[in-house]
Amino acid sequence: MLVTSHALVGAAIAKLIPNPYLGYPINLCSHFLLDLIPHWDFRTRKIIHSKTRTIAVSLSDAFIGFFLGWLIFKSQVTYAYLFPMMFIAQLPDWLEAPFHILNWSFPPFSTIKKLQSRLHHKLNLPWGLVLQILVVVLVVLIAKL
Repeated sequence: MLVTSHALVGAAIAKLIPNPYLGYPINLCSHFLLDLIPHWDFRTRKIIHSKTRTIAVSLSDAFIGFFLGWLIFKSQVTYAYLFPMMFIAQLPDWLEAPFHILNWSFPPFSTIKKLQSRLHHKLNLPWGLVLQILVVVLVVLIAKL
């Protein structure tokens, strides 16, 4: 799933569960639950990109998620809780990055890569993106009620 999607769901969870002792672990679990939903992401296309391009696209995706999460929930969740929640929602992907970028094929990076590979259910464009957007919009709308 795009990390933008994870960040938006993380921000919604921050709004729905203001207690960090509950919110942080639930948020981390949400990452893996979302990845079970058939979705599209940048790696689905199996196109080999340079590491520089991969980093640029991945960071852009992450920061778009942070920006949109902040934009939608800034008046409802404190920044001190909102931003860590969005980061935690993306955390497994951040932990997997050294495996892909630095070729670090040892734990914890190889372990999170194996776990994520087992849990991801990918779907090509356009339906993988459409389904992902629908799920995220639904979660955000529920949180905004």
